[in-house]
Amino acid sequence: MPKVRNKKRKVIDKKWLILFVILVVGIGIGYIVFNKFNLKPIYSIDSRINNIKKEQKKDEKDYRTIGWLRVQGTNIDAPIIGYNTRGEEVNVTKDNYLWNEINEKKFYNKVNIMGHNILNLSSTPRVGDVNFSRFDDLMAFVYTDFVEDNKYIQYTVDGKDYLYKIFAVYFDYQFNLNLSYQGNYSKDDLSTYLKKVKKKSIYDFDVNVDSDDKIISLITCTRMFGENSTYELIVNARLVHENEKYTNYDVVENKNYKKIKKILKGDEVNDEA
Repeated sequence: MPKVRNKKRKVIDKKWLILFVILVVGIGIGYIVFNKFNLKPIYSIDSRINNIKKEQKKDEKDYRTIGWLRVQGTNIDAPIIGYNTRGEEVNVTKDNYLWNEINEKKFYNKVNIMGHNILNLSSTPRVGDVNFSRFDDLMAFVYTDFVEDNKYIQYTVDGKDYLYKIFAVYFDYQFNLNLSYQGNYSKDDLSTYLKKVKKKSIYDFDVNVDSDDKIISLITCTRMFGENSTYELIVNARLVHENEKYTNYDVVENKNYKKIKKILKGDEVNDEA
């Protein structure tokens, strides 16, 4: 009889072992599928509403803090100021700031945020330098491996934190940004802008965007195409849709990236983008 019990125990132990193996394999497959299809949240909103209130106490008469911007993967985490409407240059006493030419704490379907790039003007930009401020670190978006992991922009205005997902990165002459005014675009104007942006982008993002979306554009100067070039780098994103998860999504280099790749390798630097 004892031998029968031992045999039964071995059968039970074997069943548990098989179940354990199936469970482990199932967890492994689930993990792979989870990451393969980019289901893992990659951004968490960290409100900047109180930061705005603190900065507003330091404002001068010529400008005021109207919002805040954070860019995933960078040290860009700064107040946005609105200049006065006199068209005069103002003395900004903040060490780290971005600006918006419309002096209103208001949400628009086309938002432009500008910032200086002072310390990162070479044809091979650095990433994550502790000395960077303002928009120096925006140049990280010329590197594909950086963009693959960092695709979200947090914009805080009018008492609310908004999240945007990046859909285009491109370069353009300063003088070609005439369709980049901020405000509430008509559907036709926004559609025209989106066609231009998608055509010039150096990456193709797996993001649906159309004239019903709300757009943010981050704009800074660059010298990637030569010391005397007048190019701007523009990073474009659209507002995350209602009930849309903050997950990763695909991005690939397109034909426009070929020139950027040559410059990064040191093979070519000129004034033609």
